[in-house]
Amino acid sequence: MREQGKRIIDSSFALRTGLLLLLIWGVLMSFLLPPWQTPDEYTHLRMIGRSLGNEKLAECMMNDIELGQKRMRGQYAQKVERGEWLEAMTKVPDYSREDCLPRALSVSVIKHLPAALGILAGVMFHLPSFWVLELGELCSLLFYLAVCGLALRLMPLKKEVLLLFMGFPMAMQQASSINYDAVMLPLCYLFLAYLFYLRCEKERLGWKEAAITLVLLAWIVYIKLPYLFMGLLVLILPIDKIHLKLPRGEIDGPLIRTWRIPVGITLLLLVGVGLYLARGNFWIQLVCVMAQEWKQSAFLIWATLVNFKKMLFASSVGGFGWLDSQLPLWFAALTYLYVLFLSVSGSKEETNTAIRKRTMLYLWLIAVVLSLFVMLSMVNHTIKVAMLGGEHVAADYDIREMIYCLPYIGGLQGRYFLPFLPLIFLSFPQKIRLNENIRSWMAVFYLAVLMIVSFFVLYQRYWV
Repeated sequence: MREQGKRIIDSSFALRTGLLLLLIWGVLMSFLLPPWQTPDEYTHLRMIGRSLGNEKLAECMMNDIELGQKRMRGQYAQKVERGEWLEAMTKVPDYSREDCLPRALSVSVIKHLPAALGILAGVMFHLPSFWVLELGELCSLLFYLAVCGLALRLMPLKKEVLLLFMGFPMAMQQASSINYDAVMLPLCYLFLAYLFYLRCEKERLGWKEAAITLVLLAWIVYIKLPYLFMGLLVLILPIDKIHLKLPRGEIDGPLIRTWRIPVGITLLLLVGVGLYLARGNFWIQLVCVMAQEWKQSAFLIWATLVNFKKMLFASSVGGFGWLDSQLPLWFAALTYLYVLFLSVSGSKEETNTAIRKRTMLYLWLIAVVLSLFVMLSMVNHTIKVAMLGGEHVAADYDIREMIYCLPYIGGLQGRYFLPFLPLIFLSFPQKIRLNENIRSWMAVFYLAVLMIVSFFVLYQRYWV
């Protein structure tokens, strides 16, 4: 018993050490990547401004510090001018508090909540614009690590696998930015961990558990709609654990089994009616057309994978800035092999909680469905950029006609798949006997490797 307690303590200490490494790495990442070199940073700053009822916020920050945005973007040979960078850190800000403070509040602020709080704190203290953005990034990072820490605490199995995905350099770039991925990514990991916790450790699932699940899923979907299908994970929960109290009676396992077929048919009919009533919605029209033209959709997906498979694979581990620098392909492959090794390793006790083959196939199916909808969600982006002249062009078009003009789906990045990629590795059976404590420290060791390699890649890209 004492040895088991020591093993758990050591393992927990390793995970906490891993989170501390992520904190150090996130702060370094925030400074290594100069302002405006994180993808769509200005766009997200504008979104924050709109959610606070102040369109001037982004413009004020950009006018105050440009820092070679156009010169360096996509130009690997262009580096940071250190004198200009140091001046931006110390200059008296040109903006006024009145121009940058909130004038209204929209619910959309929850997409960027930690970054918005950090930026507002910087504005209130009238800090240089450089430090206003840095505060926004630091608050995003702290939120990311707090939520990831909670996810690791709840995760009943393969914590080290989840920790490694949290520490992927690509994830850390987003975590230390004002991008809404800094909110969505940890929420996805928490949602995943919470569902596994309910499946493996919770004895009774009531209204409290249902409410937490719905709030997490709603927050994720509000940020990015395609991740709605993360909700399919609720079907891994054992029916016999469900006990939803009603004023008269209870919804439990036997009742669900009795009524699951008619309820399932009813739900399908309701979905069909909902789709019909919302048939005027552009995104529903797009999905319907892509389903009807499934051969062309399959061609576009296949052509996309053939043309961009290496970029998507490598950038899911680390594709930095405006994708003008990334980790080597061989290193990305080594990283996934390392994660795979840890995912198939386990102690004798852990094999008792192993995932059955049917559940494993179901998790893979969820990952495939999410991958398809992530790719299809970029069809509109590709049409607008390639055919209509720009992402923000407000123009109607014939979806069916346009998809036959596309050679592939553009704009995809490996980071779009990070929220659900852990599902594949969490599902593998544990065939190699390896102590949990050893696995945890192996994960921490590799986090340090990721940090060191990424540091040199970013330092060479922007600073030398």
